[in-house]
Amino acid sequence: MVRYTYPGGRFSANAATLKFLVEWAYGIQPFQHSGGPSWMGTDRYDVVAKAAGEATDAEMKLMLRTLLADRFLLKFHHESKKLPVYVISLGKTPPKLFPPKDGEAHFLQVTPQVGQDGKPTSYHVAATRFSLTQLTDVFARLLGSLVVNETGLDGDFDFSMDLTPDDNRPHPLDPSLLIGAMREQLGLTLKTRTAPVDFLVIDGAERVAAGN
Repeated sequence: MVRYTYPGGRFSANAATLKFLVEWAYGIQPFQHSGGPSWMGTDRYDVVAKAAGEATDAEMKLMLRTLLADRFLLKFHHESKKLPVYVISLGKTPPKLFPPKDGEAHFLQVTPQVGQDGKPTSYHVAATRFSLTQLTDVFARLLGSLVVNETGLDGDFDFSMDLTPDDNRPHPLDPSLLIGAMREQLGLTLKTRTAPVDFLVIDGAERVAAGN
């Protein structure tokens, strides 16, 4: 798990693989990189860092990129492939996105609502000081496809939504539930199209003993 605190400028990753750290640092999904030694997906590391000031998400990612290059001697090159992607755009109604409150921390929480059998029946998603680009990174993993933000909305927002299954979609993490919730609860549309997607091909990395 990766967390960073804003305001505060603190970054932490617990039991994270190098592959996951690369994904977070470069804002890519698991399907957007290939190559590299097998231990990149098995060895786990704890990383804690504190920026000099109130570092933003983008500044934290740059800091982690430097760490990966210095400590792991990470080397890679880029390739481009055309793939189906999801595109987020504004709907017919004003988006239900609200300005963050003063002093509010950057946070995303997904809370399962559990039934009598102990299994999740729905999920409540609550975000504070969260950008749409960060939201697309989170949901791209669920959808298994890149999500592109074309709303034209920059900055951070507060928002919430519920993913509630029905008879046709019994699983609370069904992608169609996410698409419907974004349209009906946030006022955003999600459609598919083919677009060029950036890939990282990892050319090499040096193994670092955990704890160093």
